[in-house]
Amino acid sequence: MEKRGERFLNGLARTVAGNVHRVGRSVMLAQHFVSWCETATVSERCAAVTMLVEAVVGRKFLPGDIRQAEAALIVAAADPSPRVRRTVSEGVCAARNVPGSLVRTLAGDIDEVALPVVSRSPLLNEVDLATISRSGRGVLCRAVARRECLPAQAIHEIVRSGDEAACLELMANESLTIEAYAFATLAQRFAGHGEMRHRMLHRNDLPSALRDELLGHLGQVLCASPLVACVLGGERSGRLAEDVRELATASVIEQVEANELADFVEHLRGVGRLNAAILVRAVCMGRIDLFAAALTRLTGLSERRVRAIVADAREPAFVALAAAAGLPGGIVPLLLSTVRAWKDMAGEDEVDPEDVATAVMDRVVVAFWGRGEQSEELSRLIHRLAGETQAQASRRRVGRYLAA
Repeated sequence: MEKRGERFLNGLARTVAGNVHRVGRSVMLAQHFVSWCETATVSERCAAVTMLVEAVVGRKFLPGDIRQAEAALIVAAADPSPRVRRTVSEGVCAARNVPGSLVRTLAGDIDEVALPVVSRSPLLNEVDLATISRSGRGVLCRAVARRECLPAQAIHEIVRSGDEAACLELMANESLTIEAYAFATLAQRFAGHGEMRHRMLHRNDLPSALRDELLGHLGQVLCASPLVACVLGGERSGRLAEDVRELATASVIEQVEANELADFVEHLRGVGRLNAAILVRAVCMGRIDLFAAALTRLTGLSERRVRAIVADAREPAFVALAAAAGLPGGIVPLLLSTVRAWKDMAGEDEVDPEDVATAVMDRVVVAFWGRGEQSEELSRLIHRLAGETQAQASRRRVGRYLAA
């Protein structure tokens, strides 16, 4: 029996090596594979399958014999031993020139066997991956979530399944573009899950509105911790939470893309934070486009009309626009002066880009220094924004020097 097994393996090895040139000999090897497997050991079958897979994937059989060899692989995929089936799966997991039915058979096997093809096979289509994702098989769902260029339907099924580990893998997969609805579903389902929140916040495709919401929630969790409450006390912890919330929104304001402005403004309006302080901060940070989008939402005027008024920065039209938006009259001169300062700085080429925001805030502070008509709250806001702008410019400059 041992000699018979050795003869078969040696004959198959010669085929893989390209030494078999007659069609009949190759067909003989493929036809005898099934009967040979009945008496071969598991180790021998694994060795034979390894060589057979290499021959099929590398197209080392003659053209007329490929179907015979592929049929032998399909038989091997039904072998009683998981080791043999796993060997087939590992051999074909990256191949494009094996039968799709073979790959799908392996994908439906036990987790140990299915994992290689589920993780890598290019022959699994959107329907296949979606089916696996809703199967409830955690190991395979996580493997699907780690794949590159995962189809939208599979992502939808993973999110809908609510499998925590698979969703975490999905958030860690930077090769994917996640739709807004998926982020929203995960944020709602895992609201108190720190690791999920962390991974979502590190994704570049996270919608700005949701980023603001998650950062706000993170600030609440940190400020409500027993340690912070013990060190600062309840009242100071509450003020800290407000400051953290404001800074979190400021970070989002700085990064929000133009195509997200309308959604972000609507988010701020929905949570009751589309207020004068936010608009002052946006203008001082140079996000005139966000300021215009907010005025468009508050006034109901066309975006084109609002942008034209803001860009011209003429006092009568600007004041009327601010009044139509319901902004307090006391902040309108500040807004107008800041818009004009940014407009002036846009034409100056000698100023370092890192210093533009700081220069604008210096002008604003000087322009409003000692004005008796401004409220104490507005004065504190101006000076706080000036300090934040200076600190941010310094951090950017240091980062640029370190990167050089």
